[in-house]
Amino acid sequence: MTTINDPSLPIISDPTPIPLGIQPLTKPGCFRELATGPHETKRQPGFFKRIFTSFPGRLTYLALSTSGNLPQCRLWAFALILLMALCPLQVASASAPSHYLRVELDLSTGTLHGRSEIRHAPLASATLDYFLHPRMQLHSVHLDGQPVAHRFDNGRLRITSGMTRIGEDTLLSISYSGIFHDPVPLSQFSTDNTGFGVTATITEQGVFFQGQSGWFPRSPDHNPPVNLEVVAPAGVLAVTAGRLLGHSQHGDQSISRWRVDQLGRGMPLSAGRYVQRQLKAGSVPIFTYFFPDSDHLAPIYLEASARHVATYEDLHGPYPFDQFAVVENFFPSGFGMPSYTLLGSAILRLPFIPETSLRHEVAHCWWGNGVFVDYSQGNWSEGLTTYVADYLSQEEKSLEAAREYRVRILRDYALLAAGQADFPVARFLSRSDPASQVVGYGKAMYLIHMIRRQMGDEPFWDALRAFYDQWLFQKATWQDMFDAFAHAGWKPGWNPERNFGPGHEATDRGESTRKIFTRQWLLNPGAPDLRLQDVQVRQLDQGWQVDAQLVQSAPYFHLSVPVHLETASGSHVHLVNLQDETTTIAITSPNEPRRLVVDPEHHLFRLLAPEEIPPTVNSIRGASGLLLIRSAAMDHVPEEIVRGFLRSMNQPRARIIHEHEVQEHASRASRLLFFGLPTSESLRALVVVPEIYTTHPATGQMRAANLLPKDTLAAPAQRQTPAAISEITSEIPSVTQPSDSDATPDELDTLFLVLPHPIQTDGVVALFSPGSHLDAEAVADTARRINHYGKDSFLGFYRGQNRLRGAWPALASPLIKDLQP
Repeated sequence: MTTINDPSLPIISDPTPIPLGIQPLTKPGCFRELATGPHETKRQPGFFKRIFTSFPGRLTYLALSTSGNLPQCRLWAFALILLMALCPLQVASASAPSHYLRVELDLSTGTLHGRSEIRHAPLASATLDYFLHPRMQLHSVHLDGQPVAHRFDNGRLRITSGMTRIGEDTLLSISYSGIFHDPVPLSQFSTDNTGFGVTATITEQGVFFQGQSGWFPRSPDHNPPVNLEVVAPAGVLAVTAGRLLGHSQHGDQSISRWRVDQLGRGMPLSAGRYVQRQLKAGSVPIFTYFFPDSDHLAPIYLEASARHVATYEDLHGPYPFDQFAVVENFFPSGFGMPSYTLLGSAILRLPFIPETSLRHEVAHCWWGNGVFVDYSQGNWSEGLTTYVADYLSQEEKSLEAAREYRVRILRDYALLAAGQADFPVARFLSRSDPASQVVGYGKAMYLIHMIRRQMGDEPFWDALRAFYDQWLFQKATWQDMFDAFAHAGWKPGWNPERNFGPGHEATDRGESTRKIFTRQWLLNPGAPDLRLQDVQVRQLDQGWQVDAQLVQSAPYFHLSVPVHLETASGSHVHLVNLQDETTTIAITSPNEPRRLVVDPEHHLFRLLAPEEIPPTVNSIRGASGLLLIRSAAMDHVPEEIVRGFLRSMNQPRARIIHEHEVQEHASRASRLLFFGLPTSESLRALVVVPEIYTTHPATGQMRAANLLPKDTLAAPAQRQTPAAISEITSEIPSVTQPSDSDATPDELDTLFLVLPHPIQTDGVVALFSPGSHLDAEAVADTARRINHYGKDSFLGFYRGQNRLRGAWPALASPLIKDLQP
């Protein structure tokens, strides 16, 4: 669940694995015995080009050439003859293992009525075990039409079939029902994992069951294909992770029929009064299931989904499921299931979702839902998915956009995770708060980026394709992924000829350095904390020499650090090995040096110094001891909206005071959030934009909005904007200027600023300043969006739509040394 910042919503992955089952005609199981081969990176044009099948860890295919003059009818005949020859015994029979499941949903009472008919192959045991939700009531359990002894306790159903049935085919029938009313989060303010904790609920607004919630009988060792029929009130369509057979209406009932060949770790169920749309272009059918109020968004999501699926088929290999669907949820959520994603209505309507979070979720069909996660060694899928989705989308825009993304990840780590909240990447299982998101998504992504830099592009992407091919529909660990990289030639990037001290003199230095890489990046928390010291420049008879010390704080990392020496002729890069507290940098140059910079492109994951981090929304989300001050101008806004805003900002325990209360609280607090522009002059004096920021091009729009005190923004100096100051990040036109709005860029009705505290060292002051004409509902509509822009320093909105966003410049860095006299 995907990527919540920048603005990106990492979606919670519910990686329900899909084991082997009976495949649709396009993936016939009879090719199971054919030799496997590497995936092609693109689906080839032509008639019946490849026939796929799947079994644990492999896709196999038969390539049928269309290059000759063989007509299509002969190709069909050839394929049919080959199918019959290779698998003459694979004929459906009445005794083949199967599971017919029919459920009826009563939305008015929250009740599910179910009946399972499970055909077993010859029994190998006198007992059968099934899991069913503890809330269920059993009505009957029959074996071959006769009542059978059973016991149902705390969700475990044990059926005693008897010794005489061992070796016989049997038909097990179970009838059951249950009432499900898990409370759902209906607040308009989204927080981390808003839907977390909801496992099973049936309401008039919709139905949701997690894949492993026990809404149908599930055996730990017997999982035949499921033919699912869901009966619901007319107009209510049901969706699951399988192949759609059809939706139909019969009087006052609707029936949704699905074929689920591969159960994996579960089978989720969603239902609601949906409008279904389909896009048939391409090799994978794409569906949307949206409520009527959101149906106008269907074309956008259909097109984007098809494009993302094609991207990852090119990058990783064939799409592993029969279809993909985007389904709207009736409560705030961002869930990912095999072959579909479940997005809450508010998230669905955010204009950047089709190109950010949706792409992230499509990539999960390969990573997490295609190749499963072995959680015993941590969850690698979020880091890898973030890299191939969120990060790669920035790299596709430009190298500068990719660099800015890396910088923002480093800022998030320093603000939200570094210190007491930090933990090893190998301990990450799922996102539960900002710190876990930064470690499991951001830091893990960075590790994969560093490996790609060490390997080179072609070996890296080939290794990922091989990893997907080998582990499809199986559980894999970080080390399994590292094995794929190693087989493609990866070794950690410091000098393998250098002796790292006692205990590291292994003959196979690649193995030794890999162990070090694993220990420092996966098993231990933290990040390198680097700085330059004792930088000196000497003029030689022919050229110059620059000497410096590159120093790191404990714990010490083994690193290969890029050091750039900038001269009049350009920048020269030197790789410096660092393993202890310090190492010496000695660089000679025929040209006069101007600046020494360590890792200016931010390819190395490290802990940023405080002066490298401008104040951002995440500075508030990660602040301790935050004090919120309510402006008298916001007295018309109910307190529950203010508290909802704080919860969305990861500050549920922040103290709230009114500006008319004793103001010594404000003067002593180092972390302040003003809810509304204060009327008190003494409080307004705390909202000060530093002079270096006033030259930012965004300040003109802020000034025109007339939402700040007149003295907050000094008149900009008539000089060129410093190159270090970032431009307004408005890459997505639909975010900065939606076509359905009549606002001009300068028309803003709400501002949000995060600034350095003018008095308290390392303090921060934020101002949420809605226009005085906005009612409480409009204020809340904008306030709930702020936390989605965690990496930005300033935001401007008009009627709830973002019009302005960006980050202040970093003021300095301990890794940059100006060498000019």
